[in-house]
Amino acid sequence: METKDWYKLTFLIESDCEDIIIWKLNELGIFSFSFEYLIKNNNKKEVNIWLPIIDWGKSSRSDFEKIICKLLNINAPENQFFDWSIIKEENWLTSWKKYWAPELVGNHFLILPCWINLNEKYKYKKVIKIDPGAAFGTGSHPSTYLCLEKMEYILFSEKKILDIGSGSGILSVAARLLGAKEVCAVDNDYLAINSTKSNFQLNFGNLDNLNTYLGSFNDVILNNQLKQFDFVLCNILAEVIKEMIPNIYKCLRNKGEVIFSGILNSQKDEIIKILIQNDLKILDISTRKDWACISAQKTGDPT
Repeated sequence: METKDWYKLTFLIESDCEDIIIWKLNELGIFSFSFEYLIKNNNKKEVNIWLPIIDWGKSSRSDFEKIICKLLNINAPENQFFDWSIIKEENWLTSWKKYWAPELVGNHFLILPCWINLNEKYKYKKVIKIDPGAAFGTGSHPSTYLCLEKMEYILFSEKKILDIGSGSGILSVAARLLGAKEVCAVDNDYLAINSTKSNFQLNFGNLDNLNTYLGSFNDVILNNQLKQFDFVLCNILAEVIKEMIPNIYKCLRNKGEVIFSGILNSQKDEIIKILIQNDLKILDISTRKDWACISAQKTGDPT
């Protein structure tokens, strides 16, 4: 079987630039990354990004450096800001895993990387076991945190849930832990669908109550006639969310609710305006760092 080696890109940023880096990496479809605090300098963080060698030639790497320099508004001297190294396939998991630790979310959830044993003191938490693999992190992104924090106070028991842009499957797993009777996960990346299934299996030992759909949300909804959901979970970028809102309305039952995350604070007013235009009543807005989470409810059939 062909091995898959990786580039590891490392560079330093000011600590308050973390959110904008996360946003840009998500926009580019890059999910294998971490941030490491520097013991000797609390104002800076080390960014580590893993990229498959087969997909990242010299030109692509150079273009990526330019994107980061523009984002950070810096003029980096060549070979003095970015450090590229090669990680062999057999060393990939060791390189990746050392950056992840159990993380408490809200009052009830614990995100647990699957290779770490559960500490006795967390036995009463709702434990979400996650295997990030090579494509997704463990859910520490502020937008994921906000969504989980919102979910823990919602009664999901016996409800029908739609998870749009399921990624690692962390929200699908959380919904099932909270009692959802049926979870439908949609993503346009086959790696995400595989990861959702794998993590669901990891947590529950089976794929009962989970249905997965590969493709764009609008196409999946149209082709499969998905509707009458009690809750929709949507943790993706705001630019994508805007195009989905009319069809999200259609697939919700009357009085059904939707949780939107992945929205920068600077984008939330535009999203709120579109929600209101589509007869979705704003229930709550919460923020974490530079990110916002909006929950809304279907108010009835539009006239």
